[in-house]
Amino acid sequence: MARDEGAINKMFHALLTRMDASAFLGFRGWDFSFRSMRERFGLTFLGQVALRHPWRTLRGVLKYRRLTDQHMGQHGAPRMFEGSDAEFVRRLCEAKTGLLVAVGFCQKPLAPACPSRRPNHDCVYLDELDLQTEGRKVHAACEECDIRTLGTLALRAGACMHIMTSALDIARDVMIPSVDHGRFQNVIMCLCPYSVRVIALPLTICGLEGYLVGYESGACANWDQWSLADRGIKHEMTLLGSTAHAGVVSVLEMIAHARVMEGLSYASYRRKGNVYEPLLR
Repeated sequence: MARDEGAINKMFHALLTRMDASAFLGFRGWDFSFRSMRERFGLTFLGQVALRHPWRTLRGVLKYRRLTDQHMGQHGAPRMFEGSDAEFVRRLCEAKTGLLVAVGFCQKPLAPACPSRRPNHDCVYLDELDLQTEGRKVHAACEECDIRTLGTLALRAGACMHIMTSALDIARDVMIPSVDHGRFQNVIMCLCPYSVRVIALPLTICGLEGYLVGYESGACANWDQWSLADRGIKHEMTLLGSTAHAGVVSVLEMIAHARVMEGLSYASYRRKGNVYEPLLR
């Protein structure tokens, strides 16, 4: 009986894989979605977002279908917005709040090891960051760390910063607060390409727009690898490609320039739950 059940599950997931490959009904996350319904993330999203907000969910699905027909953005990241890149960046520059820059704990350096360790939402550099005292000596691991680079630019842009750990925490820290309280409207999120395919729909349902930027190296490639990383078991360090990294930097620099022109200057972050929030000078 167990062998028969295993064979049926294998056939079922093979069917879902084919549905993903053909983008059945315009969606490429069938296998992930069915697997996640047995996980706390899937059940949490279903209960606290999809079932509580059915009309929002329907609108999000329809918008997602339209977005999947659009081409890749100029920054090498799938676009979760309609219109041109220039128009979207202009909207980001005009919006004073609501932008989240999110990176994975797997971007933390391994050699030398991150002083905040992994997997967690912590960052010694962001905790101590003060733009008024830049140039101070930092931990050796922070010197070449992408989280340091993007976190500093995010602060200059007046954006919140989040180090992602599990899908459940993303739901709790980002998705549900955005649905219930409008905490975030826009996001620049670094993910493995496998996650990019499947997180775009729930983020769109939650009303978020922005860029999902895939790692070039060290990324999870399938459910088994993703599931381990989601539980904090990730021995590789992930890195953005040079084009994607330059695109994210360019967008944040444009927003930061707009903040300076508006007379807005940020000094440091404060931690609110698992999210770093910018503080004005």
